[in-house]
Amino acid sequence: MKIALIVHDLRDYGGHSRYTKVLANELSERHEVTVFANTAERPENARWQSQHVSAWRRNALAGVQTFPWGIRTMASKLANFDIRHMQGYCGGAPNVVTAHICVAAYLESLQSIRIRNRVSLRLMAAAEGRFYRRYHGRVIAISEKISRELREYYQFRGAITVIPHGVDAGRFNKPQSEQDRLATRAELGISDRQTTALYVGDLIKAHVHLKALTESTPQVQFIIVSGSTLYRWDAPNVRFVSSTTRPERYYAAADAFVFPTSYDAFGMVLLEAMASGLPVFTSDCAGAAELITHGDDGYVLRLDEWVAGTREALLNAELGSIGRKAKQTASQHDWVRVARSVEQTYRDVLQLA
Repeated sequence: MKIALIVHDLRDYGGHSRYTKVLANELSERHEVTVFANTAERPENARWQSQHVSAWRRNALAGVQTFPWGIRTMASKLANFDIRHMQGYCGGAPNVVTAHICVAAYLESLQSIRIRNRVSLRLMAAAEGRFYRRYHGRVIAISEKISRELREYYQFRGAITVIPHGVDAGRFNKPQSEQDRLATRAELGISDRQTTALYVGDLIKAHVHLKALTESTPQVQFIIVSGSTLYRWDAPNVRFVSSTTRPERYYAAADAFVFPTSYDAFGMVLLEAMASGLPVFTSDCAGAAELITHGDDGYVLRLDEWVAGTREALLNAELGSIGRKAKQTASQHDWVRVARSVEQTYRDVLQLA
C-alpha cells in the first residue's frame, strides 16, 4: 500500500505526533509511507519519507485554519496514495481519519477559561464539526468516549473503529528504575519511606481536584509534572516540576499516579504509569479509563467523588498489588498491536472502495 499520514507536526512528544510516528515507523516496514506535515522530525535512518505542508503557525487557531490550505496544494500528490490517513481535522480528502479529540466536548468541560481561548476553541469546534458532518470515510476513534462524542456533538453517522492508544512498556520498566527512584526523590527532598503520588499533564484540567487532594492528604507527598504555570500553589507536600523529556524517572519515584482530569480523549500518561507498575487513580473523564477495571488494576471515579475516593484508597489500599496488575494490563496495549489494527482498518477501507 501507498500510505500518506497527514498531521500538523511530527515530533517526539504530544499525542498526535507520537501516534503518527509509531505508525510511520511500523507501517514503513511493509508499505510505502510518506508523512505530510508542517514540521517533521525525521531520523536519518527512517524508512518513511516526509513532505512539507505550508501553514501559518502564529497560534493554534491559525494552524488549524491555514494547514488545510497547504494540504489543498498537495491534492495531486495525495491522489496517488491508496490511504490518506489524517490526524484530526487537517483538510484535504482523506479516506481514514483518527479522531484524537472532540473539541466541542472538551470546550464544554472547561469551567474557567479566558474569553480569548474560549473563542478560539469555539472556532476550532465549528471547523471540526463541519468536517465530520460532511465526511463519509472511516474514522478511527482512540476511545469509546470519542466515538460517542463524535455522534453526539457532530452527528457523525459513518463507520467508526475504536483502537485505543498503546504504550512502550519497555521504556517505563527499565532495570535502572530503582536508581531513578532514589535519585529523583533525593533531588526533590522526599524520603524513600514517604508515600508519594504523581501527576503528569496540563493543570487546567486537573488543578481544582489536585489541590483539594493535596490539602486533604498532608501525609502524602505529591510530584506534579506540568508545563502549566498559571495554576500552581504553595504547599509543603507538593513539588512542582516543569515538563520533561524523561517522565520515566518521575514514574519510578512515585508509589501511585493521580489523574483527576475533567477531559481527556485518552490520556497516554495513564498507560505509561500503569506500565511503570503504578496504581492509577483517574476520573471517568479520561478515555483510557475504559481499559481499567476499578479496584483491580486501578481506580476509576466520578469527578465529584474523586478526591474522597482517592484519599481513602491512597491511605488504605495495597498499592503494590494493584500496581503489579496495572503493569500486566499495560503490557496488553503495546504500540505494535495498535499499528497492526490500523493496518487492518486500511485493508477494510480498500476492500469497500
